[in-house]
Amino acid sequence: MSKTETLVSDQTPWSLDEGKSRLFSGHESFACRYGWLVKLYQALEENPKLFANDEGAILALGLGRNMVKSIRFWGQTFGLTRTASGQTLNTDLAHRLMHPTKGIDPYLEDNGTLWRLHWQIAAHGGLGAWVIALQDVFDARITREHLIGLVEAGAAATKGAISASTASVHVDIFLRTYDWSRGDTLSAAEEGAGSPFQELKLLETTQSSGGTIVSLNRGPKSDLRLGDFAFALRDYWAGTGASSQQLSLRTLQLDKRGPAAAFRLDEGSLQILVEEVAHNTSMELESDGAGGKALISPDDKHFEELEALAWPAR
Repeated sequence: MSKTETLVSDQTPWSLDEGKSRLFSGHESFACRYGWLVKLYQALEENPKLFANDEGAILALGLGRNMVKSIRFWGQTFGLTRTASGQTLNTDLAHRLMHPTKGIDPYLEDNGTLWRLHWQIAAHGGLGAWVIALQDVFDARITREHLIGLVEAGAAATKGAISASTASVHVDIFLRTYDWSRGDTLSAAEEGAGSPFQELKLLETTQSSGGTIVSLNRGPKSDLRLGDFAFALRDYWAGTGASSQQLSLRTLQLDKRGPAAAFRLDEGSLQILVEEVAHNTSMELESDGAGGKALISPDDKHFEELEALAWPAR
């Protein structure tokens, strides 16, 4: 993209397959680390053929061979890169986030940006542990071993059987990505090896006599702001009901692939965010005629309004 081009949204098109467990490897046993996505963006801006040569990519990124494979995987999984004609290109989403002058968060220092990237991977990534934990686990607590078993079953139902070892490594990548309790145990030398997504505090692990307990924290998310929620809401609405001018709270709450599931929001927290959307647009939160409430647009400008909330003029 040239520096004079207008930045436009290119959120990943909605696909039913993206909501299924289909990826269980490719991350090379590395969670996405601090600084990786910015490093990748900058390297691809300088050389779109970065990955044409393994040795060149290793030198340019300053990472080992397996880490280079991992950073490439995460860039694609978060919807920040795409391949075309032998090149790996930054997407418009990547530019809107990390462009040095036009991006809203060039160094990915804002938790709001992390929520957007989390939405991308939760709604579109198709990573088995993410799909199972966010869409299919309703309990607040689950053992690591049970989660591994669910991931194995999910793989068998969609992709084909995977080994217990593959499922275990994959689940541990999911936990290392989000487990905010790990931040308290990292030494100064290890901090760079942590994942920025731990700051979202989506889950934490504790040890008990029965093994590792995973607590998936459902409720309000204080750093999930209106613009970040609007980003996800627009994507979800356009993907699931592009021709509809209303979206029910019940759907947003119960759809396994909806915002409430991805962000682990309870009913009250979701309603507060939807009310905030209504307050800042021409949309209204009214009865849906079935005993519930729906976000209703009086015209066909709801996607434009959500876009404006997500990407305010600078």
